[in-house]
Amino acid sequence: MAKQIKNRKPAAQANKSAIKINRYLIAFPVIAFLIKLIIIFNVQAGGWLGADGENYLKGVDGLLNQGFFSTEEKLTYWPAGYPLLIWPFAAISITKFLYMLSIIQSLFFAYSTYFLTNTISKTKVAYLAFTASFLISFNPTLSLGSLTVGYETPVASCLMMALAIAISCLTDDSDAKFGSKQIIYIGLWFGLASFLQPRFILVAAIFIIVCALYTVGRNYQIRLAAIGVIALMLLPSVLIFRNAEAVGKATISTNLGVTMNLGVGEETLGGYNRIGPAIKCEPKSPGATVTDNEVVICVLKWYATHPIKTIKLAFNKSLYFWSPWSGPVAEGTTARNPWLKISPVQNMQKTTTAVNLIQGGVGKTISYGWLLGQLALLVYGFLSLKKRGGLGKKIAILAATPVVLAWLITIGTIGDHRFRIPIMSLSLLLQVAGILAIREKTTKAL
Repeated sequence: MAKQIKNRKPAAQANKSAIKINRYLIAFPVIAFLIKLIIIFNVQAGGWLGADGENYLKGVDGLLNQGFFSTEEKLTYWPAGYPLLIWPFAAISITKFLYMLSIIQSLFFAYSTYFLTNTISKTKVAYLAFTASFLISFNPTLSLGSLTVGYETPVASCLMMALAIAISCLTDDSDAKFGSKQIIYIGLWFGLASFLQPRFILVAAIFIIVCALYTVGRNYQIRLAAIGVIALMLLPSVLIFRNAEAVGKATISTNLGVTMNLGVGEETLGGYNRIGPAIKCEPKSPGATVTDNEVVICVLKWYATHPIKTIKLAFNKSLYFWSPWSGPVAEGTTARNPWLKISPVQNMQKTTTAVNLIQGGVGKTISYGWLLGQLALLVYGFLSLKKRGGLGKKIAILAATPVVLAWLITIGTIGDHRFRIPIMSLSLLLQVAGILAIREKTTKAL
């Protein structure tokens, strides 16, 4: 009897600890959401425009005026997914549109943060949940992105939902518990992310394949991957159908070639602002207009025939992708980042001395230190999780897959730190693993 009572004590203590942590996992996203509510009702219109905000709103105007098959150019040049998603809010009320959008996006972000960290808290890497919840909830650029007209933070939320479902299926054994239902949910969440930003179709397909490979049986793996990819393509197919009917172009968007072309050239550095002339792309038929697909092929050929310049561009684009949001090393299209409205670095630059300090050698040293530091934490976090084997290794690979692929896609297009925002929730998770691994080593050393 005494032995049974003694054995119950550790179990009871562990249960109390789990309940306490779960309260924090609820509290952090809720507090962050309440803070954002205060901001929403204290700024004009209830939010801000994102980097492509005007273009999305023009798309919404087209939908309001012409309906689903609107011929508005912004709905074909840019992916129509985000305008389609926010169209109902504008249809309900133009004046309250941004209030509704900010609140819904913030709720989605809060819930997805809780869903991911709560799922992690039930695994053998539960130690990650508390810190990950705090840092994701209160990361200013990622969290405040839900108050802007932009796809970045909603895509980050979709990725958290997909990763959480995948983690819930994982075990320490080789045989994961993925079934058709779970892989469909993963496909649908990635499908929503790809509906908002089509570059995530490739990310999603590989993520689904990785999930399928964690199961046993070649035939089952193929069937599971096929089901996931079909679920993934449902929403992006809506965009293809819409554009085919509206303007006769069976495509998701027509700006891929333009974006890729901005990032190549003998003189350019790979950022959004081109330096020097663009490469020449000839149409198949003389006198015809060069299509978006022809530009994509042209750019790929340029990369293949200019290996040295391609390596230099890849290096520059990587620096831009991981660059800080402000300062002398910053490169990208986040001038409307809400964080920059209150950033100490931005607010300090009110005198010539401060500007010279921040934009000069001191600022560059700090900026490059920040850039390399976050990359070092991410890599170390990945390796520390992978070293644990079993479940930790699987989570490390699944979390790193979208991060690495988004980075590689940036190398193929243009270098822009804004493209990092959608995968920040997952990169933060890996960085948390790095921070806690360093703390564990330090504690043991002391």
